[in-house]
Amino acid sequence: MACYISLVFLLCFPAVYSGSHTLHYYVSMLSSPADGVPQYSIVVYADGLLLGRYNSDIRLAQFFIPSLNVFTEHLELQTKFAQRWQVYQERKMMFLMGFLNKTSDKGAIRVYQRKFACELEEDGTIGGYQEFALDGKEVITFDREREVFVSATQEAVIMLPQWNQYHGNAKGNKMYMENECIEHMKLYLPLITADLQKKDKPNVKVSSSESDSGVKLHCFVFGFYPRDVDVMWIKNVKHEIHSDEASQILPNPDGTYQIRVSVEVTPEEGATYSCRVDHSSLEKTMVVPFERESKQKITFILIGVALAVLLALSLGFYIQRKMKGFKGSRQSVSTEEQD
Repeated sequence: MACYISLVFLLCFPAVYSGSHTLHYYVSMLSSPADGVPQYSIVVYADGLLLGRYNSDIRLAQFFIPSLNVFTEHLELQTKFAQRWQVYQERKMMFLMGFLNKTSDKGAIRVYQRKFACELEEDGTIGGYQEFALDGKEVITFDREREVFVSATQEAVIMLPQWNQYHGNAKGNKMYMENECIEHMKLYLPLITADLQKKDKPNVKVSSSESDSGVKLHCFVFGFYPRDVDVMWIKNVKHEIHSDEASQILPNPDGTYQIRVSVEVTPEEGATYSCRVDHSSLEKTMVVPFERESKQKITFILIGVALAVLLALSLGFYIQRKMKGFKGSRQSVSTEEQD
């Protein structure tokens, strides 16, 4: 039945596949349970749009796009697949932890991550990639053309033979990437066209912090969709400042995205700094200036408030003393009159 539905949609909506498309699977697993966080989870995106999820708490595959809920049998199959897949991910995580000496610290929670993607180009060319990471550090990547996994770090070189022999299954990964993954993408695309066309404008906040060499400027851009965005710091309106930190676009729970771009600068007299944001939802480039005087303004305001309070207290004390003096003189007059 699921295959029949897939065939119907493939025949009825061929025009949907114009352009390039990507289907992403983000897998994460914790070495031990943590409060409020599923120990195992899979999140799926199509062209940056949050489609669905599975995790060890709900133990069901779910779509976030209501129009996709017609694929009930497909969801059931994805649920069974995700449950079986968890066993394989646990084995891979334990292998990486053991080889990288991450098992000695019993109190630490290790994070295993796997990113899997298939790509369909406008001319019909199929591509994709796959990455494995431990504690946020990329360890192994997949070479699709050679059907082999390769090391992303020097320490991973030694373990590659064992990984490719016992844990990689390069041939099976390539087959899934070029067949089932592409079929799933074609199944979803006809029903999410309107969702893919939505646009959410970014919010921008700029701030600063002290650094060893001067000042670090931060530009936090959040709440935007689609995923692609260009964020950079500009000095004196036209000079781009290159960041030494790698800036990653991260997903938000609501399906939008966020990114933070930071640069180190040595403040100069008269120099101006601003964060420039380019996004498809914007009619023109957004430029948010960083005002170094903002902290000084706050300081002046606080000093002004303190002086006002001090003045009020002094005035009150002065009036109180005057009143006491006035009462004393009145009492003297009354005594003289009584005498």
